[in-house]
Amino acid sequence: MIDGYNIEVRLLAITGLWPPEAHVDEERSTPPSEWLIEYAGRLCWDTTDKLGTTPRRIESWLEFGHESVIEHASATFHIRASRVLTHELVRHRLASYSQRSQRYVRESEPRYVTPPELTAGQLGGDVFEKAILDAWGAYTKLLHLGIKPEIARYVLPNACETQIVMTMNFRELRHFIKLRTSKRSLPEMRAVAGEMKRIMKEQSPRVFGDL
Repeated sequence: MIDGYNIEVRLLAITGLWPPEAHVDEERSTPPSEWLIEYAGRLCWDTTDKLGTTPRRIESWLEFGHESVIEHASATFHIRASRVLTHELVRHRLASYSQRSQRYVRESEPRYVTPPELTAGQLGGDVFEKAILDAWGAYTKLLHLGIKPEIARYVLPNACETQIVMTMNFRELRHFIKLRTSKRSLPEMRAVAGEMKRIMKEQSPRVFGDL
């Protein structure tokens, strides 16, 4: 549950300099992704032999607008949310996506995301719940009639729960977080972006700490 939404955001993977055990500072405070970024940036000046010797090296590059170096690192997330959200999410084209299929996977039971504004007891909550269950009932009847899932799914609502794996490089992820944590963003998207922000500030504080 995130900000009242029954959704989930989980970090699956993050890139880093290889092998990780060969690049560890004394305090073990620098994550592998930041070693990778610094290595790429230092290569521009042929100073990879000075890796880890300059405090705030990455922060300085970002302050000067030298953001291309952080594109070498990427993060992969598993997101469980509504199809309302994923329809907007995939508009961010500088990313890779793999989504659970409604064409080949049957929606055997009602799984959907309820906006906090439409939960039970809220104005319109009963209308929302009835519409969801009616749609699922129609979907089930179509399947029983022998209609293929890829056709029967046309009656399913945007509130359907879905799962998607998304990979973004750090530069695009910074842009995504800035854009989608705005008050003007879709509330469910804002919840997802906010959770990504929390995760990335922990995983790569030198890149995401200023957000």
